[in-house]
Amino acid sequence: MSGLTESLKEYAGKLGCADEAERIYAAEDIGYLNTPEGVPVLLEQLDRETSRPVRDAIFQALIRIDADEAMAGCAGLFGSEDPQIRNQAVDALRHKGARSIPFLNKVMRDGDKDLRKLVLDVLTGIETGAAAEIYTAALCEDDPNVVITAVENLGRTRAAAFRGRIEDLLRADAHPMLIGACLEALGAIGDESSAGPIRRLFPDLASLPDFILAPCLKAMGAVGAAREFGDVADLLAVRGPHLRSAILGALAAIHQRFPATAPGEDLLPFLKAVVNDGDPPLCRYQALQTLGPLAARDDVYNFLVSCLSSSERMVRLGAVESLRAAERPEVRDVLASRVAGETDEEVLEALGC
Repeated sequence: MSGLTESLKEYAGKLGCADEAERIYAAEDIGYLNTPEGVPVLLEQLDRETSRPVRDAIFQALIRIDADEAMAGCAGLFGSEDPQIRNQAVDALRHKGARSIPFLNKVMRDGDKDLRKLVLDVLTGIETGAAAEIYTAALCEDDPNVVITAVENLGRTRAAAFRGRIEDLLRADAHPMLIGACLEALGAIGDESSAGPIRRLFPDLASLPDFILAPCLKAMGAVGAAREFGDVADLLAVRGPHLRSAILGALAAIHQRFPATAPGEDLLPFLKAVVNDGDPPLCRYQALQTLGPLAARDDVYNFLVSCLSSSERMVRLGAVESLRAAERPEVRDVLASRVAGETDEEVLEALGC
């Protein structure tokens, strides 16, 4: 300890005492010193420390120390046999943000697949711009867990630069979890050109298993063209009620992006039945959103007005939102007449209060 300051020597000594509280205070004080010389002291204690609160204090100190040594030290802990230490090292590097990427790059180049997975766990909380090298390597991995985590991160950060690479991963022989992750990511990125690769792989939506159809519908809602509306709507007649919310959500999302899209005549009775027959509130709300494009029609308009008296708030909310799309002169007065009897704040806001 010959190179340590007097204060650091004092705190280092207290790290070795028997009293847990003293060790916690010593770790905190080393963090407040904010000097790179404190990093090896903390790591040495971490190697022999058995107390969870003291370990927590050591990692908080490493987060507080604004030095490359702290990031290199945390990256070095990825190889620990203790999963708690590995997880805390991941969290510490997330706190460091993009500054940790050079150290993560090194682990990505030199570490095994488990360490590379931890690198991507760190990047869950970091924007992807500076980490392009890491993601480029991760998407070429043989280990599907590494690739899946990379795709999930890229979707979470809406990394449009990687859209093409994610589309390339959509293959019939891909791991089902990877297919699901790719669909989620492409939906989050939201580029309509992704609809082509998705439909080339899945030309017949009705034949898809539930665990693929659900994320596929979410993606179609985000990137599907107006022509996708009919294919999605056809699923209402052939798939079970447990998928109804996903189907209706995709229909509502497609309509929101293509307002001219309207349900066909054969779909109207079904949508009205969903609203009237006690489906879950979210499904009833989504069905009303899907009716929105036809709100100017007398039969649909009158049905929406009747829904304003529903005891279910989500039905009232959906009816208000769809009526506003009707562009009929009487809508303003009809909605205004509902204000006095309405108690739900969200519905009142939709009514314009």
